[in-house]
Amino acid sequence: MIERLAKVDLSVLICGETGTGKDIVAKMLHKRSPRYGKAFIKVNCPSIPTDILESELFGYERGAFTGADTAKPGRFEMAHGGTLFLDEICETAPQVQVKLLQVLDGEPILRIGGTEPVCSDARVIAATNLDLDEAVATGRLREDVSFRLREVVIDIPPLRERRKDISLLAEHFNYNMCKMMKKEYVPFTPDLLEALSQLNYPGNVRELSGRIKKYVTTGLVDLLLAVENATGKVEFPEPGLVPVSGNGASEGEEERIFVPLKEAARRAAEAAERTLIEETLNYTLWNRRKAAKLLSTSYSSLLRRIEAYGIGKLD
Repeated sequence: MIERLAKVDLSVLICGETGTGKDIVAKMLHKRSPRYGKAFIKVNCPSIPTDILESELFGYERGAFTGADTAKPGRFEMAHGGTLFLDEICETAPQVQVKLLQVLDGEPILRIGGTEPVCSDARVIAATNLDLDEAVATGRLREDVSFRLREVVIDIPPLRERRKDISLLAEHFNYNMCKMMKKEYVPFTPDLLEALSQLNYPGNVRELSGRIKKYVTTGLVDLLLAVENATGKVEFPEPGLVPVSGNGASEGEEERIFVPLKEAARRAAEAAERTLIEETLNYTLWNRRKAAKLLSTSYSSLLRRIEAYGIGKLD
């Protein structure tokens, strides 16, 4: 959906719970659009007081109000030719939404205290963590503004509804944070990834990222898997290694065994590689040559891995 919408100049409303990555989606829409290379301007609506937000969005002329010693362009002007991202749009006051609607309807922008129209060709992308229908019904978002912003809606599901993504995201954060902290990158074991995939993540991707950061910083699995119970108390997993099935375990039982670090890394790397290959093949509808190109590997090498991992059947 992002790839398709990036090429067309429609207003997009991104919906999703806090921490699902709405700002990342907005940046991806800009980066993949013909507007890439021009400005990407983000406005965090709740962080700007209502009496200041209007002047921030539309600018003001010198002398428009006390303290306006010089003219100042608004965010719409700054985003000319690029993208204006209005984060948490439902937190804006009604009077700001009225002026926003005028701009969205194609009316010229007037700075506060100004009489001359200001040129701005900015694509507008907005985001909210609220339910759209409820936001309109409760007056948090004007219905006419909603219609103009939601020419297309991208709904990002919470992380608990896309658990297959957790292992890929975990390894992504693990690798990047190890690189950032100049630490040796050690892939997660399959058992640790399985344990991570069972958590609920009320804070979504942001929470997962925070957990990985604590783990990479401290090396403590307890901080990685700690959860908050119904009473608000943080519970830590049982000390020791994450359970791993061992050859010496009796039927229906599990034992804790020590796995050599190199073996753990090999298992995790194979699991991550297989998952990545499967995801890429599904994305390309099993066009193996296209998948090989996306994975930056040779076609023959990809075929060998498909066969080795028993992924589907070779023609």
